[in-house]
Parts: sequence; structure tokens; C-alpha cells
Amino acid sequence: MVDLKGEWPRKCQKAFDYVDDHFDEMLEDLREVCAFPSTAGNPEGLEGTRRCLISKMKRVGLEPTVHEVEGGNAIITADTGGEGEAALLFYNHYDVVEPGKYENWRIPNPFDLRAIEGKLYGRGVSDNKGPLYSRLHAVQATLAAEGRLPVRVKFLAEGDEETSSPSLHRFARENAEAFREMTRADVCIWESGRNDDAGRMWLRLGVRGGMAFDLSVRTSDTDVHGRMGAIVPSASWRLVWALASLKTPDEKIAIEGFYDEARPPSEADLEVLRAFPYDEESLKKKVGFKDYLRNASGDELKRRICMEPSISICGLESGEVHDGVRGIVPHKAYARVSFYLVPDQDPAKLETRLRRHLDAHGFSDVEVKTHGGFNRPVRTPVDTPFRHRANQAAEAVFGKPLVVELTQLGAGPADVFRDAWPTMPIAGIGPSHPGGNHHSPDENLRVEDYRKAVKYLIALFYSYQ
Repeated sequence: MVDLKGEWPRKCQKAFDYVDDHFDEMLEDLREVCAFPSTAGNPEGLEGTRRCLISKMKRVGLEPTVHEVEGGNAIITADTGGEGEAALLFYNHYDVVEPGKYENWRIPNPFDLRAIEGKLYGRGVSDNKGPLYSRLHAVQATLAAEGRLPVRVKFLAEGDEETSSPSLHRFARENAEAFREMTRADVCIWESGRNDDAGRMWLRLGVRGGMAFDLSVRTSDTDVHGRMGAIVPSASWRLVWALASLKTPDEKIAIEGFYDEARPPSEADLEVLRAFPYDEESLKKKVGFKDYLRNASGDELKRRICMEPSISICGLESGEVHDGVRGIVPHKAYARVSFYLVPDQDPAKLETRLRRHLDAHGFSDVEVKTHGGFNRPVRTPVDTPFRHRANQAAEAVFGKPLVVELTQLGAGPADVFRDAWPTMPIAGIGPSHPGGNHHSPDENLRVEDYRKAVKYLIALFYSYQ
């Protein structure tokens, strides 16, 4: 491994200079790709993003391959070749979540990227188009400066991550050998990571699992006047009672057997958690709440964030209140429930337990449908050798060591890659920051974080020479 402290200036400076000289053009690339509303159910926006991404890959000097998936969004791969036997695999996604109400944004159009006070605002700039393009720009700068890469680099970008990656799961299952070959690498660099306010890059060593369900109940053929509430069954009450059975007042998930396979943290995990600089007051101030659940704080709060599964009622609807208040007994009710999982929990088993729980508690009339796909949680050991390499590059560019984050808090399809390569480290690095507002109004990326993230990847490339 190259000693970046001594070799970095000579090996990386030319590529770093390229980044500085062409940085405005790189930001224009971001504006171009973020202009496409690549949300689920918007085929024009998704196709426009694919065309834009493919065009950029070709301009960088890559030869992208488009893998069509029937009934889903295409997977795009590329391979730089390069010297030596080592290879880095970059995983990203080009789909984004809905922007919500435009009036909640500080910019007129969430798909028209704007720079305000050192930040770029727009849907997808941080999750996940910005991180994807930072990797393309790092390859672009290195090739422009040196004419070659010191390490082989592979890209895989999918378009269904925000709906639990059903196309990627299907493609990997139906093309197992081809998928193994296209993802063969020494390490998979996951979709993104963070830079904190102290000027440090974070390294994520895991990806949480996730699953979501639509719960619905129908108690009759039509709504009736509210005066009949004493004798006519109410769909809204049925669903509220069913949802209430899933979680106890002490914030524990009440589904029988839900925690059975959850892996407890190791002593090495706890050491990382203890060192992790979590700012408890920042989230309270930003979101506007008084206390964390169960008054958690300190190391216990960090343990719950990273190592405890959760359930959320993401949406609840009955009676069409948004169309005007009516004194009725609703005959239909609907809710979306999401779970975030920790290592060794199996979504398929938990789906069975959810159905069994509802039946056992008298809610066999509540229908359960899977929303999107399932992602199993994945962890990379905290003592992975890649951690040392990643830290060297961070010290070279940021002048400070990495902050190690035990896991990405959001879910993702890391299990697809772990199934293909059981020992391949999966680690998240990227230009995002804690106030990036993923999935919320005013999603943003700090401009200088983006510049440093590109340079960081260049230093990481040269650590393999």
C-alpha cells in the first residue's frame, strides 16, 4: 500500500488541480442529471436520467452496458480496466424519491438545482446522483491527469433503490454468474457517506435491512353517517387497533419472535459506537422535539440508532379527510408500515411473523401486501483492512482521520452483493452531510464537500499503486 502521507502530493496533485480547474463544469454535470425527475412511476424521468448518465460515462471514457430488466428499470454497469489486480466496485442508484409539495422547498423547482450559501439544493443531489457523479468525476480527473488509472474501477447503478431494488434482486437471481463477474472486486464502495461539520469524512461499515407493507381493511361496502358508529363496524378503528398491537408503549416491537435472530453488538462494535461523535442536540433542534424515545442518551442512544430495529407508520388514511370533513363511519382504511432491520434478521421470516401476529390478535381481516422488495441487513467487520486504507486517504485529503460509522441507517440492497461475494467488504463513502435532508424538502449538498469527496477518491485510487 502506498504511504499517502509521503507520496500523496506527487501522485495526486495533478489530478487535484484538474478538479479545481474544471469544478464549475462538474457542478454543471450535476445540474444536468438532477433536472430529470427520476421518481418511481415516472418513466420519462427515469429514461432521461439513464440517457444522461450513459452520455456522461462515455465522455469520461467508459463503455457502459445497459442491462434491461423486464417490468423494472435497467441496471447500468461500466468497467475501466486499469492496472494491477485490485478492483473497486461503486454501487449507486439513479432513482429519487418524490419531491413532495414544492412550496416546502426554498427553491422554486426541486429539479432545477440551485446554489445558495455554499450548498446545492435539489432532489437527488445528495441521494444519490451527487455521490454517483463524484465517482465519475474522480475517474475523469485521474484519466485526464495521468491517462490511466492505478486501480481497476467498476460501476453499477440501478433505478429501483427507493422501492427496495426489486429489479436488482431479480437480475442477480436470474443472471447469477454474470452478476458475480460484473461485481468481482476487492471492496464495494456503497452509495454514499457523510462529511461532518468538523471537516471529517465518515466511513460506514454496514447497511441496514428494510421491508415495507401496505395494511388495509374493509368493513362494509360503503361509508355511513357517523350516527351509526355504535352499531356499524368502522374500518378506521379496526386498522388503528391492529397497528397499536404491533408496538408496546415502551417502544418495543410486539410481533412474536421479532428480535429472535437480531445479532447483539460485539465488543468491537461497541468500541466504535463509543467513539462515534453523535450530536444529540442537533437533531432535536432541527426536527423540533424535546426528548428521545425512552429518554435515551449517550452510548445507549447510539446503540439504539445503529443496533436496534424499528417500525414506523409512514402513512395512515381513512375517510378521505383531505376532501372535506364528513361525520362518517369509514368502510376502508389503509396504512403503510416500514421496518428497518439489524444484522441476521430475515425479512421473509418477519413477514410470516407479521401475518401470524395479526391473525393471533384477532385481525385476520387486515390484508397485508408487500410494498417493493426486501433488503436483508449487511455488516462489514470493523477490523476490515480496507478501513486502514480508507483512513490513509482521508488523512491525506482532509488532514484528519476518518469517523467510523457502524452502519448506514437507511436500508439498501447490499445483501445482493454479499450473496455473490460473502467476504467482500461493503463500505460507504461519499460527499453527503448530516443536514442533507434525504427524502425531505430542501435536499442539499455542500459544494466544498463535493470537491473534497472527488479528491478523496483520487487519493484512494492512488493508494493501490
